[in-house]
Amino acid sequence: MDTTEMRRLFEAHREAEAARDIDGILATFVPDCFLETKALGLRSEGGDAVRAAYGQQYFTAFPDLSPEDEGIAHGDDVITVWGTLRGTSRGEWLGVPPGGGAFEVPFANVVPFRDGLMAGEAIYFDLATLCEQAGIPLERIRSAAAARRAGAARTG
Repeated sequence: MDTTEMRRLFEAHREAEAARDIDGILATFVPDCFLETKALGLRSEGGDAVRAAYGQQYFTAFPDLSPEDEGIAHGDDVITVWGTLRGTSRGEWLGVPPGGGAFEVPFANVVPFRDGLMAGEAIYFDLATLCEQAGIPLERIRSAAAARRAGAARTG
């Protein structure tokens, strides 16, 4: 894909995220896509797992989650986007009750492309600062993520 096509597809992906249109989000991904949250060490693989990550984790925990893209770099079949991630802890995240606070943290997304679609996303952000600002106990989130990783290792 050329950079214009990658950028156009990523913008459609961002529009679907803003609309909370999970089917629209998944339409930008290959069927065997992934969503990797580096700060938690969690990786969802496949359309069903990615759907659940968006719906049951991010959009439930942070209903106003909003990335503000501030820069973009292109490579061969990959783009990296960075900016500021904002949201408010309003719902349960990985089984941890909401803290009610708003957060604003730097983020970066690395997005590889394959077969004319996004292969997935690797998301980087400062977990400690997000938790502190949102009023969420950092160690509880880390423990919940560790338990989820352990469960995935046993079933995978």
